[in-house]
Amino acid sequence: MTGCATLGDKLKQQALPEGAPDAGQILASLALNEQGMKGFRASGTVILQSPELESTQISRESTIIYRQPLDLHVIGRKYGTRFVELTCAGQAFLLQFPTERQFYYRPLGERFETVSSADMAREMFKPETWLDISPKQVRILSYDAATQTASMVILDRDKGNRPRRQLTVQGTPWVVLQNCLLDQSGKEVAVTTKSDYYERDGVRFPRKVESVFPGERARMSFTMRKIDLNPETDGKIFDVDGSVRELRKRGCQQVETLRGSGQEKVIDDRGDGGYVDNFDEDEKELETTQ
Repeated sequence: MTGCATLGDKLKQQALPEGAPDAGQILASLALNEQGMKGFRASGTVILQSPELESTQISRESTIIYRQPLDLHVIGRKYGTRFVELTCAGQAFLLQFPTERQFYYRPLGERFETVSSADMAREMFKPETWLDISPKQVRILSYDAATQTASMVILDRDKGNRPRRQLTVQGTPWVVLQNCLLDQSGKEVAVTTKSDYYERDGVRFPRKVESVFPGERARMSFTMRKIDLNPETDGKIFDVDGSVRELRKRGCQQVETLRGSGQEKVIDDRGDGGYVDNFDEDEKELETTQ
């Protein structure tokens, strides 16, 4: 389903062809791009899927705002009205259902079976601080000169050099196509794919980002259209404590479970103010992850 190989204790490294990049080159390229991207604001389609939600949430007219290192704000709209808002700010996690006048709040984040809410935001947009990784932590497993793609692993030097993360990258300049976070046994904890890259002001950015969390049976997918890199951002949207105080002041109900909260079925927005239950292409897309 995800495409990443489960790694055992022994890494299988192919003989690399002449002209293959070294780890230092790849890391330097990824770090340079990371330094140029402090955040973004975009509109597009958002899909949220989790056993904790009553149904899959789909909105084609959503707003996504991200700020380094771990601030994420997502707004889903129905008939031009906000029907779901998700905010991750550091460790704090807030999910609002404005039309239901309900909210779900965890000041220290939500701890799921294998990941936390902060882990989810991190995996989508900042899985590593590339500048902090030493080339000695990286093993290049394979390289395809025709497509300029390389498979590599990052080793956890504090835990016996076990594989911590497996990546497929493409150059040059280098971008991440697929990123897999691994647990101690080598199983996938989170699998993120990025595609449809474009470049603006020397910064490379994917228009589509999808993260699947197998242990949670959860998925987050962003397909972005209008993208503004490094915008001026109102910090109030990431003030989770302030938002919670305001919600309580307005008499909104804090719920302790997401089951039964929010929409009762899949909602989708064509962008013309009218909603339908699903589009054919959305059905096909959902089937690939089930």
